[in-house]
Amino acid sequence: MNVFYIILVWIHLIAATFWVGGMLFLSLVAVPLLKQDSDPLSAQRGFISLARRFRTLVWSALFLLVMTGSVLLGNVINFRTPLSSWPPIVVTKLILVILLAVISLSHDRIMAQKVRTLKSKPASELSVGERLLLRVSPLLGRLTLLLGLGVLLSAVIMVRS
Repeated sequence: MNVFYIILVWIHLIAATFWVGGMLFLSLVAVPLLKQDSDPLSAQRGFISLARRFRTLVWSALFLLVMTGSVLLGNVINFRTPLSSWPPIVVTKLILVILLAVISLSHDRIMAQKVRTLKSKPASELSVGERLLLRVSPLLGRLTLLLGLGVLLSAVIMVRS
């Protein structure tokens, strides 16, 4: 087996582990722990601090995943063939990866700042749309976790078929 291929797979798996493991840590450990804080503003500051420190590493992991995944994809499909002839699990994984990246980017770069600003306003001053945004934002975080798990599942199916 090619050493270059093994190293690429290894880097890809480390990046995937970091990406999905980080999402699991935030949602299953950090958020429940911070919700126990008697001061909601302190908990929010704690989460923001944690998320900011983690963000650079997460986006670096995504970059590595895209780079290594693009090279590794050439071992699974022939790029000269039309997309319609690619194995359905490969197409499914790519769609999940694209959705995950787009939703993560919009959640991280667009919604997070708006949500922080809205949380500093009294609830009575929030519009219906702003209240909706506050409710949807955590759901998008959970959706990215589900998409990440879906990407992992599709990867397992892809290499086992």
